[in-house]
Amino acid sequence: MKSANPQLGLVLTGGGAKGAYQAGALQYIAEIGLEPQIIAGTSIGALNGAALSGYHPFPYAVQRLIQLWEQLGKAEILRPNTGTVLRTLSYTAQTFTPTLRAWLIDFLAAEGLMQNSSAIFDPAPIEQLLREAVNPDEIRRGIELWVTVFPSLKIPGLGYDWLVDFIRARTGTDAHWLCIQDCTDDETVYKLLLASAALPLAFPSREVNGQSYVDGGLADNVPLRALAKRGCKNVIVIHLNNGAAWSRHDFPEQTVIEIRPKERIEKSDTPIIGKIDTFLDFSYERIAELKKRGYEDAKRCLIPIMEVFRTVTYQRESHNSLANSTQRLLNNPPL
Repeated sequence: MKSANPQLGLVLTGGGAKGAYQAGALQYIAEIGLEPQIIAGTSIGALNGAALSGYHPFPYAVQRLIQLWEQLGKAEILRPNTGTVLRTLSYTAQTFTPTLRAWLIDFLAAEGLMQNSSAIFDPAPIEQLLREAVNPDEIRRGIELWVTVFPSLKIPGLGYDWLVDFIRARTGTDAHWLCIQDCTDDETVYKLLLASAALPLAFPSREVNGQSYVDGGLADNVPLRALAKRGCKNVIVIHLNNGAAWSRHDFPEQTVIEIRPKERIEKSDTPIIGKIDTFLDFSYERIAELKKRGYEDAKRCLIPIMEVFRTVTYQRESHNSLANSTQRLLNNPPL
């Protein structure tokens, strides 16, 4: 349900399995009584946002999100196995010539990893979990949710080329921000959420309102602009990197509170492989670790801010009490 004047917004960035960190951070946010009226999410952040929007009240929604991540830790979300994906994606990082790229696609298809030569993973498990966890009717009545997607380019006669979208994203093509509450039918809700998390080569693109979309993180992994356009002045951003590349100076009218990992969140320092392994590790132990770190980092970031708010509130209450007492004395007839 769209808010007429959202006072507090929440931005959930993308990062695959690292999204469990956001669940932990949100647990602390709910404990101290903060509740957003509007959410913007990219990729896994969009899926987390859908869970928050689909349950009420907010503390209960957070508990449901935590339970969903526990389910993820026990389910087989990614097919084929992670080891195979790590090897194939590490090769992908080197595929910057048409010949080598074509060889990679042929190799994956021959190995049975890409049935339609467009995605490594079978999208069925995550789609099934999404349909079980998210009720479109409840989302339409829930917290206003904006989802970041990237408009993919399909060239007639050539089909889809994931490298083209990477290049377009790096050379200025903007992401799109679409409001879930504007989706009039249930299938569009699911397609939009799946599109936001459709990392090229890993998952297939999704068509929404006649436009093909892929992972919004290609162009905007911190979708604060979606909330700025809605006039939301106070925003909490939960990052999934301790060195996220973005400039808060682009939002001079917004008060931004950032929650980010105190320590690096990647599992190893190995270039490419370390990031991919972190992105794909949905194991129960890793999810538990990330939730714990998210909770601790949210507490570390928010306690000083909440103390300042309490001090200011106390000072205002004291000032108002003194002003009221003074006014009563001035209105006292004997005086």
